[in-house]
Amino acid sequence: MRRIRERYMFGGALVLTAWLGLAPALSQAAEWVHEGMAEEGKITTGFRVGPSFTTQSSGVSTVGPALNFQGMYGLNKWFRLGMMLEWENHGIDGPRSGSLNTITLLPVNLEYRPGHFGNFIPYLTTGIGVNINTKDVSDTFAWRVGGGIDYALSNLVQSAPKGLMLNMETAWKRNHPSGGDGSTMGLLFGVRHTF
Repeated sequence: MRRIRERYMFGGALVLTAWLGLAPALSQAAEWVHEGMAEEGKITTGFRVGPSFTTQSSGVSTVGPALNFQGMYGLNKWFRLGMMLEWENHGIDGPRSGSLNTITLLPVNLEYRPGHFGNFIPYLTTGIGVNINTKDVSDTFAWRVGGGIDYALSNLVQSAPKGLMLNMETAWKRNHPSGGDGSTMGLLFGVRHTF
């Protein structure tokens, strides 16, 4: 059952990655606009929640909640640079049963926005930092890579503030404490606002 869930998660990530990779080829048919909409000089903040799935069999439960906060600065139309803070909780089986909390601080996070389809704005993201683990589990180097889609609400809902976006993102995060693998794949949903 666990392997089936992992295959679905990886399959979903592969589909999203393939879609983002094929987007330029679909540009003539779908009105692809090569303007990343990162809004140079503006700040974007976000809040997201969703499930987090472990990617290895290491005595840690398969599914747990994740909570994510971020702040980004628009460098130009295509790139944002910022930081991210993420919390995850997973159950532990075996002699150290209980729950494992991981707080991930990514002080360097980069986002690439290649273009958009109307209100849909796909992006790729990566960041490095540190995983702070509880339950006497060693802290580790964190590397996070993912992709997502923003949906700008201002053109759809007239009363929505300019810069408000719905967001969906899937990302893999490396967490290799000594003697195990706590890497996860997250599926996050939330809102972001540029001001």
